[in-house]
Amino acid sequence: GECGGSLANRGNEVEPPGITFPEPFSSRPLERLRNGGRITLVGSGPGDPDLLTLKALKLLQEPDALVICDRLVSNEILDLVQGEVKTARKMPGCAEMAQQEIYKWVHQGLSEGKHVIRLKIGDPFVFGRGGEEVLTFRSYGVEPAIVPGVSAAFSAPLLAKIPVTHRGVANQVVMCTGYGREGTSPDLIQYHSEQTIVFLMAVGRLRELCERLVRLAGYPIDTPVAIVEKAGCPTQRAVLGNLESIADLALKHSVEAPSTIVVGKVVNVLLEDDDVIDGLIQNSSPLLEVWES
Repeated sequence: GECGGSLANRGNEVEPPGITFPEPFSSRPLERLRNGGRITLVGSGPGDPDLLTLKALKLLQEPDALVICDRLVSNEILDLVQGEVKTARKMPGCAEMAQQEIYKWVHQGLSEGKHVIRLKIGDPFVFGRGGEEVLTFRSYGVEPAIVPGVSAAFSAPLLAKIPVTHRGVANQVVMCTGYGREGTSPDLIQYHSEQTIVFLMAVGRLRELCERLVRLAGYPIDTPVAIVEKAGCPTQRAVLGNLESIADLALKHSVEAPSTIVVGKVVNVLLEDDDVIDGLIQNSSPLLEVWES
């Protein structure tokens, strides 16, 4: 995707603004500004609106709130919003420009005395730059409220019937991101037979990731791998392979973000012999019947 083409007000495309460094509203961070402006950082969970916290749901239904979110927040969740929505298009290679756009929208909303809801997928403090945003909002003179979300690191495997721990199979879980600062590849933890690794935001460099796990981290090439795409949404899919085959399977099935990658023996713990057809786990979501009813 190209940089630009951000969405504001649900469907009206606007050009990304220039980067500005506004003056703070207060010399020290306030929970509520004199004009009533405030900000809440909210985790939206993996995508299913039924997995929102009650507090998040109440906030999204405030008619006068300004909701600012990233492109990966599901449409099912955005449909619950009663007020205005602005969506920044964080495409690969354009994340920093989109982030600056978000900050400008936040500052503008606060200056107008609005309740700004910064909506992020999963949990905002798990590889979501939530901490960085808190520090930026403080520089504006505002102390944000925080509403946790269900992290995809644990919910996505669960929704695909993959336990991240299982007695005798995995007794430790490591969470990793596929992208470090400036797009670098983060260091990998060394192989342990009773270890599960969950990668977030890594599907875009899946092939490289698998090669590095084998070459640098000592992983056997036949280590099971699953990808859970759009966890908790009606279009959820789960793809199963190993470190040698999973990149080709993901390409074959056109797997896209948001996707969660699970590496380790736990991937196969609950699978039956006929659960996998052509690399796809059949009926992978325990919420499937809810969505279809």
